Amino acid sequence: MTTTRTENDALIQAVSDAALGERLEPGGFYAFKHNDHVTTIDLLDKNLERPRRKTGTVRVEDIASFVQYFQKHRDPGSDVFVDLRAGVITAVLDAHQETDDEFLNEPTARWGEHRLILTLARTDAWKRWTAQDRQFLKQTDFADFVDDNRADIHKPSAAEMLELVQHFQTQKKVTFNSAVILGNGDRRLTFTEETDAAAGAKGQIIVPSVLELGLAPFDDSAPYVVTARFRYRIQGGALFMGVLLDNADDVLRDAVKTVVTKLQDELSVQIMRGTPA
Repeated sequence: MTTTRTENDALIQAVSDAALGERLEPGGFYAFKHNDHVTTIDLLDKNLERPRRKTGTVRVEDIASFVQYFQKHRDPGSDVFVDLRAGVITAVLDAHQETDDEFLNEPTARWGEHRLILTLARTDAWKRWTAQDRQFLKQTDFADFVDDNRADIHKPSAAEMLELVQHFQTQKKVTFNSAVILGNGDRRLTFTEETDAAAGAKGQIIVPSVLELGLAPFDDSAPYVVTARFRYRIQGGALFMGVLLDNADDVLRDAVKTVVTKLQDELSVQIMRGTPA
């Protein structure tokens, strides 16, 4: 009768025939026989004088830090990936390598456990305007928002925006009746002041149809022109205002691509689109 010998049987036999050493070296893998089974022990690298290989994930906040760390730890097998949507660049410093043996097709496998990640942080100005995108505020609240962020508005001029803001801030006791789109696209809002007279005084406010903003998406990127279309709603005589950012997503992706190009030039490495396994 033929008995099939399993891998576990072979391990048990090997341990049975071997003599147990007096000293266990850190980082080694050891097996001990207990009756009919084997117990294994893996002594961790932390017991060694220094690790056998580099591991860990380092997170940096700017391009200069990414370049410095990558240059220090890179080797011919290091890979870099970019997630354009998230604005995240990941370097796998111990990625798989091409084989050194010309007769083998398989690459040299490595652990991929030493990584460098750059998450491009949005600027405060970018976060403020994108948070306001497609949100409607009461007339005075919107005026305060524009006033606080006038430095980001390139067109209309700062003087024109200040005049508009002050007009909205002073016209509190009014009822808005209608709006007309003018030939140049601007809006003319008509309102009636609330007075004790039978017929309140009427007035008008001209609001630009489009604002041109100068915004840098990231700390490491130059400012871009972002168009913000003015939007309004009149509900029960109350005016609600907001902006719709036309090209914010396109600007964000282009800013990430610009950072990628800069890194490729500085590091002489091809950055792949996607995320590493």
